Amino acid sequence: MQYNFLIAVIKDKSIVAFNGFVSRIILVPCSIFHNMKMRYYSCNIILAVTLIMLSGCATDDKKQVETPPIEKTADTIGLETNNNIYTSWEEFYKKEDISFALDSFFKNDTIIGELHITSYKPNDSFYTNFGNLLVYNSDSTMFIDAFSTNWIIERDRNGKLTAREGEIDQEVTVVDKKAQTRNRLFYCGPGCQVQKVFWYNDDIVGIMGLMTEYSDEYYTPTIWFVNIHNGITIPYEYNSSVSIIQANDFMKNHLESRGVNVDY
Repeated sequence: MQYNFLIAVIKDKSIVAFNGFVSRIILVPCSIFHNMKMRYYSCNIILAVTLIMLSGCATDDKKQVETPPIEKTADTIGLETNNNIYTSWEEFYKKEDISFALDSFFKNDTIIGELHITSYKPNDSFYTNFGNLLVYNSDSTMFIDAFSTNWIIERDRNGKLTAREGEIDQEVTVVDKKAQTRNRLFYCGPGCQVQKVFWYNDDIVGIMGLMTEYSDEYYTPTIWFVNIHNGITIPYEYNSSVSIIQANDFMKNHLESRGVNVDY
């Protein structure tokens, strides 16, 4: 809570200056302020003590949005092993690693992510080339874009879409169509590969992919859960690794299942 002290001078029995929500008024002799070289027209000063409540008494009437604590965000996330969203990913890697399963993933340390929000309005060309790969939320007001920063997609005269790899760096963003903003949730370089994204709920995005510390042939399958409001990220990691060659095969299968041919 915050206290403001306002001084009002009485001139001709009227208050010259006074503001605020008064909780207490004190009359003080002018002589107290004599050493401050102040000149007054009367012998009294009203000292008003104002009490401003954070809950809504501020002059701008702006309410602050509370950021959920890390513990609350983490407690709402769980790796649902029976969710069909993981099926294609799990079945693909199980071909080479028979023990590959979601219940072999473990929760790692929480990451305090940093959101990067910019103004953005996709043009028609964006929807034409990447529309098949966008993942919309429950009311279609927002979508996840996981591939436009590192894949180049072109449409030929027959309408066939073909993708080829572009930039090494990757971003996962959420585009709010109504607010016309682009919110970057996730960013990585050659040490990871984003393979599939989904909405865990309206506040949390799931990112399935691979990561490595050394950028070598073997990567660790990882699922990141990112809160779109505060950037808090909960990673789940597999207890073993897979070959990046297999990963490229998954990407080819995944993109082609969405109507986009891949040219490696």
